[in-house]
Amino acid sequence: MKTILITGGSGMVGRKLSDLLIENGYRVIWLSRERYVKAHIPRYRWDYRKGEIDSEAVEQADMIIHLAGSNLGDGSWTRLKKQKIVESRVQTAKLLLETVKKMNKRPEAFISASAVGFYGSVTGEKIFTEEDDPAHNDFLSRTCRKWEAEAFRFRNELGVRTVALRTAFVISPKSEAFEKMMLPTRVGLGAPLGSGKQYLSWIHIDDLCHLYLKAVEDSSMDGVFNAVAPEFITNAGFMKTLAKAMKRPFFMPPIPALLLRIFMGQAADMILYGSRVSSQKVFEAGYEFTYSTAQEAIASTLQSMKE
Repeated sequence: MKTILITGGSGMVGRKLSDLLIENGYRVIWLSRERYVKAHIPRYRWDYRKGEIDSEAVEQADMIIHLAGSNLGDGSWTRLKKQKIVESRVQTAKLLLETVKKMNKRPEAFISASAVGFYGSVTGEKIFTEEDDPAHNDFLSRTCRKWEAEAFRFRNELGVRTVALRTAFVISPKSEAFEKMMLPTRVGLGAPLGSGKQYLSWIHIDDLCHLYLKAVEDSSMDGVFNAVAPEFITNAGFMKTLAKAMKRPFFMPPIPALLLRIFMGQAADMILYGSRVSSQKVFEAGYEFTYSTAQEAIASTLQSMKE
């Protein structure tokens, strides 16, 4: 039984992924704020701000899945919030690397989250692949580049197989962002956000977790992969699909970009911009999506929320 160490295990993706890994015969442990080794999923303490980590957890790990990171959608991107967004991703990976370097054992793989924000806050018809450079040098793009650069130090300095999954908007019954999308639609005020012409890259949480499982089990997976569903859909198309699935009207005018910026600040860029992102490399790696269309993903998620 191999042991998988997960950072950010208590988050939405981390919990779902932990359950999936356990179902598939893996032992899962977390790095957390508090040590609690007798929990259902043993937790070992770390604090990246103080450079503290329970090395016992890292020594046990056959593989590391790095999901830790401050929530991007939680509040406006103030200077301190931006600093936390970056450090909670980059400094944590650095601490893990420094800890592994002090040990005789090397993990078989280091698998890190990343985001499609890597490509920059742009809207256009270009289909971005993993080979493309960012189209815009904005905060989220710079953050993703730093995030991935720190992750790939595991491969460059230690020879460890490294995978980064550039993740799209995650559709999940536990998603606060998805809940926020549903609120206006639920009361009959569903509308596109901004122009509505920007593309919304998305992935169902089941597919995302199975992609992580594949990255664990498929040793040929190495490098960057776009964790996005194959369907290209605009924000307006997505919101219309959501309204139809909820059996609510969809006739309101678009919510002005200015209004979103007043409430969200620079973080609104995540919503107001978006281009098409290719899932071809994931297909070529042999992965088949369970949810290929937003209609399927939304319907399944709404059903799960009723149960």
